[in-house]
Amino acid sequence: MRSEHLVKLLQEKELHTDRPFDGCSEAEIKLLEQEMGIRLPESYRQYLLAVGHYSGRLFQGTDMQFSQLKELQDETKELLRENNNPVVLSAGTFVFSIHQGYEIRFFDLNEGDNPPVMEWYEGSMKGIVRLYDSFEEFLTDSIYQQTVMKWLD
Repeated sequence: MRSEHLVKLLQEKELHTDRPFDGCSEAEIKLLEQEMGIRLPESYRQYLLAVGHYSGRLFQGTDMQFSQLKELQDETKELLRENNNPVVLSAGTFVFSIHQGYEIRFFDLNEGDNPPVMEWYEGSMKGIVRLYDSFEEFLTDSIYQQTVMKWLD
């Protein structure tokens, strides 16, 4: 989903707040990729371009803003260490979300431009679970889930 389409969809679904959506610049994304020695999937890059700094009501309560991305990688390692390393993440793993400090969502950078979204959470007996077949599917479903919620302003 192109970044401009995503912003329009979020506005149509009334997932905005008094603060405007705030996307990353291409330069910011390239710098992050250089610093981390990675190449982010195109579907995720489009998300960052649209709302990487601020996504309104979408993903409230979840750490996944652009400024947190490098820190999320370290927090994941610490969370797994605290839990006696119950799962092994591949070298290509990129954690894009930590919810409430116990649930991580990630994809493998080697899985193309619209990779499957995986999840592991503290206390899980299932191990790593494939949540969605693609990042775009994850994003679309997340928007739908937030749309059906009743927000108190």
